[in-house]
Amino acid sequence: MRTNTIGYVLLFLLTAGLASLAVGDFTMPMSDGNDTDQYEYVGYFFWKNVTLWPFPQLKLINTQTFYPYGTNQVFLDWGFERDYWYAICYWLFGGAGPYLQFYYVYSLVLTAIGTFALMSPRFGRVKAFVLALVVSVFNFYAIWKFPVHMNVCINHWTVLCMVATYRLLLDVVARKAVSLAYIVFWVWLHVQVLGQELAYVAGFALTLTTLTIPVLMVLLYRQFPVVREWPALIRRYVSSQYQSRKRLILGLLALIAISAWLYLPLTLQIAFTAWEFDFASVPELRAWSHPLRLFIPHLPSLNTYSVDYQSYFRDTFESYAQGSPGLYLVVLAVVGWWQIRRRVALWLPLVVMLILCLIYHPVLVPTLKIFPWFSFNRHGGRASLVYPVLLSLLALNVSWPRYRIGQAMVGLLVVLMGLEWYFGFYQKPQMPDKAVSRSVLQYCSIVKKQSGEAVLDWPFCVVGADGVGDKEGLCPYYEQQNANFTFRRFYNKSVVGQYFGRLHPDQIQPFLRDGWPRLLTPNRDFSEQDWQFLHSFLRKNDFAGINLYLDLLTPSQIAGFYRHFGQPIAQTRFPATGRVVFIPLQSAAKKSI
Repeated sequence: MRTNTIGYVLLFLLTAGLASLAVGDFTMPMSDGNDTDQYEYVGYFFWKNVTLWPFPQLKLINTQTFYPYGTNQVFLDWGFERDYWYAICYWLFGGAGPYLQFYYVYSLVLTAIGTFALMSPRFGRVKAFVLALVVSVFNFYAIWKFPVHMNVCINHWTVLCMVATYRLLLDVVARKAVSLAYIVFWVWLHVQVLGQELAYVAGFALTLTTLTIPVLMVLLYRQFPVVREWPALIRRYVSSQYQSRKRLILGLLALIAISAWLYLPLTLQIAFTAWEFDFASVPELRAWSHPLRLFIPHLPSLNTYSVDYQSYFRDTFESYAQGSPGLYLVVLAVVGWWQIRRRVALWLPLVVMLILCLIYHPVLVPTLKIFPWFSFNRHGGRASLVYPVLLSLLALNVSWPRYRIGQAMVGLLVVLMGLEWYFGFYQKPQMPDKAVSRSVLQYCSIVKKQSGEAVLDWPFCVVGADGVGDKEGLCPYYEQQNANFTFRRFYNKSVVGQYFGRLHPDQIQPFLRDGWPRLLTPNRDFSEQDWQFLHSFLRKNDFAGINLYLDLLTPSQIAGFYRHFGQPIAQTRFPATGRVVFIPLQSAAKKSI
């Protein structure tokens, strides 16, 4: 017991310490003017639009963005546990803060501690300790994804669900007694995964379970071949287990009820609302990852940043460690598979899932789309998130070799592991440059105090990552502006523009109808008719003022805005956009424009 306690303490300290190093900054909200801003924004939107009684539901259709036309917000980057966390902190502490940095550390610590607890009784403390580190702080793809793609690097419940599924498979193969409490706990984990990103995270846990259940059924049939006796066996099993662990089982059932209430209604609402949109006319993003990336090591001069492997593989490279969990881990997994190759049930679900992920192409080879939860998965490389889990579960089956040559090979693998751990983790950029500045917060505080429901960003950006809005001319400065709408979390007003992971062509029709692409054309001076249109638009709607992005406009355009709407009262620099000034539209001024 004392050894276990020491293991938990060491694992907690090591994981929390390394996770804190990966984060870097715990003082300010996250911001880089790009994807980093999206996740705090979704938490803010969640706080403003969720109702909890009689069950959680979101007000998805509103004019908080795409003002004053309004739109359906279903295609935000949801992660319901993360969003609950942010919303509660926003409510408790009265506004935005560095809440998601602490959430990320919690995620990694929970992944490590939970994995160790699940696997140490089956494989011993040393293997379980290493496994816990591999699937948490040394999951290089996930570590490097933070904070820019936080939606696909938060995976604690998914990892624990996959690990728990494999432990269940191990016990059934070994004909060990499986407690009812464990089965209820395993079911609870499947409800918990609904709190994570649906298309790129939670689906992997559901996939492994889907592939494992047929294997479990075959194994149980071999142990209990008379199927008509199963109902009686199940009744006796449940009755005896319930009597011996009544309180624990009732507590776990209560957790299932709470988790289902928190996540299931929201999951169903988002899923059914998203499925109402027909994207058949929108070209699918062909983002895939070459399977041979699996063998790229995390070593100097060989890693995915040092070598342009994309020029050889002709695939879509998104971020460091894509497709590359570590060469040491791939070798260990192959050795582990070889040693259990005749025990097919132990490796079949893991290997099948690994193959489905490796060959996935969203258009040409859409293997993952046989599962409904992957219907909006458009990037094959993001399966890299679970490669360390699948491979390390195979690697757990490696036994210590009896001969010196085998022991020497293991020693070399341990050295390689140490080198890859060091390089893969410590080369990661920390986050200080991805935190919001005090100047931005002061600027937004001034904007917040102005009367009016909305703010006009000029120019604004209406776009989807699927290209909708871009080709129509509604986001001429995508790189500089796609996240500008998220700053409304600091000043609490509606805005005209917004970026979505997916955007349907129907959603941008009001902008096209009113001719906004013409006005957004870069370096174009407004005609008198253009100014009249803008005056009318601002007068008819309740705008507090204009965020004017000086570095995206010509001097004559800037002078025109000052001449028509007055002088700015605040200025700052937004991370990607550059200089921005705020021109207020006071009540008297609104009547005259």
